[in-house]
Amino acid sequence: MDGQLKIYLMNLEGEIDAAKIAEINRVVGQLIKGEMYGLILNFEAVEHVNFAVLPSLVEEKGRLQAFGGDIRLAGLSDYLKNIFKTTGVLEAFQVYDSVQQAAKSFGVSKDKVATNLPLGL
Repeated sequence: MDGQLKIYLMNLEGEIDAAKIAEINRVVGQLIKGEMYGLILNFEAVEHVNFAVLPSLVEEKGRLQAFGGDIRLAGLSDYLKNIFKTTGVLEAFQVYDSVQQAAKSFGVSKDKVATNLPLGL
């Protein structure tokens, strides 16, 4: 590996509930199989997060970190940040105002971020 993480962007929308966390869980599994260890979750179009599912998101971050990767959050509204803060998981994540900033934090530019999972996964 050239030392640079391969990054995947997942655009979320609506409500983040158990079904959506299951989808994120599946994506994390596919990223690990495809040796893509950076995940940016874009919350710009998210209206609400069910606080009960947030610990699962921290677990997914741990799964990726076990492979040298990470999950970064982008586009959290103050309302969403508050939900993360109230459940005590906000400090577990690096949070960025934009996808561009989150990509930069991984050392890549936004145009180098994949929005499709690797073929065959």
